[in-house]
Amino acid sequence: MTNARESLRAALGATPDPEFELTLPRGWERSEPSPEAEAALEKRLSRRFMEHGSPDGMRAFVQLRGMLRQSMTDMRAQHVVAYFAPTGERSDVAFPVPASIVATIRSAPTTEEMDGYVKRLIVSEGARPMEANRSILRFERERIREEKGERIVLSSTVYATPIPGSRRRRALELVAGYGRPEDIPRDDETIRAAHAFLDLMVSTLRWRRPDTVGGGHAG
Repeated sequence: MTNARESLRAALGATPDPEFELTLPRGWERSEPSPEAEAALEKRLSRRFMEHGSPDGMRAFVQLRGMLRQSMTDMRAQHVVAYFAPTGERSDVAFPVPASIVATIRSAPTTEEMDGYVKRLIVSEGARPMEANRSILRFERERIREEKGERIVLSSTVYATPIPGSRRRRALELVAGYGRPEDIPRDDETIRAAHAFLDLMVSTLRWRRPDTVGGGHAG
């Protein structure tokens, strides 16, 4: 679905960006942080928790619904154009931590300014091309958040790549994020597997004309 920013670009006569796709494992879905998508996901979660019918399940749903609404509000404020998460009915992969990937578009009025953005990623953030898709720069960052007396590591892996046809003035930025307890190190086997899983998904990035967007599920 074309987002509002692309609709505005088209109205102003600008060439629309090509659409991007990722190959997703079963259970992962692409969505937009629109009010309509939020309502549909909330309804689906409600149905799942209602099937259990326990008081604990309903309390968990109320808590999750609040987190969902805040997350959607934050994504809309950050102009997220799409997000990917294991929100489907079933998943082929038992992911060790709750994770998602959000997509935003970086714009610059000149090629020189976009080149400066890329240089900053390389020099300041240590970004390097991905082995599986060298058109994508990748780097990681982590920060600690206190939550109910527990210290949580919030991990973000940032992937950036130029948008074809934009003359190096627009870039797609994907951010894969998750949280883990502080006592679980980055080099833990399950965490390394989680990063490899996210890297594999992002490495499948491909571009399509806006009118030829497909599903993109693996298998």
